Amino acid sequence: MVSIRRALSCLCLAATLLLPALAHAEPKPPAEEESADAIFAKSFLGKAYEDELDIEGWTDLGGGLVAPPIYIREYQRDDGTYLVLTAREVAKASALAAASYVVADALLVPKPQKDAEFSIACVQGEDGTLKFMGEAKGSETKEWWTDISRAWEISLETGLIASVKPKGIRCTNPAW
Repeated sequence: MVSIRRALSCLCLAATLLLPALAHAEPKPPAEEESADAIFAKSFLGKAYEDELDIEGWTDLGGGLVAPPIYIREYQRDDGTYLVLTAREVAKASALAAASYVVADALLVPKPQKDAEFSIACVQGEDGTLKFMGEAKGSETKEWWTDISRAWEISLETGLIASVKPKGIRCTNPAW
């Protein structure tokens, strides 16, 4: 029978040998620019605004209702990067005040590959709710593009954005 003291000694020795190896296995930090973009995107989480949110250095491409009370807004930077914000409506517009929103999530999408477009108007299956986004390409003669390389889904309950498999997702042709 092994004594408790000996078992603890073996455990401590194993931990001493493994900890340096684990320390070297840490992933590399993101590039400085990626980190700055990630920090920038996260800075919007929880931000309250009324009516529309203008972001300096970004072109507002529009947006709209995903499903009550979740809204979406799309922006693009000069380098082709997209910023998508989802927000929860916290107060409806009235005769005296604009609608109020709180940003629920933010997604940064690098400029799409050649011949592809980023779209916030995507669906899956027969459900017509535009709760998906994707990097898509297809024929200019088709209303819906089904060649989707990357896709994201917006939670209708929380407004959070999650990466999903693109199978079965289709996006509207931006020129349609």
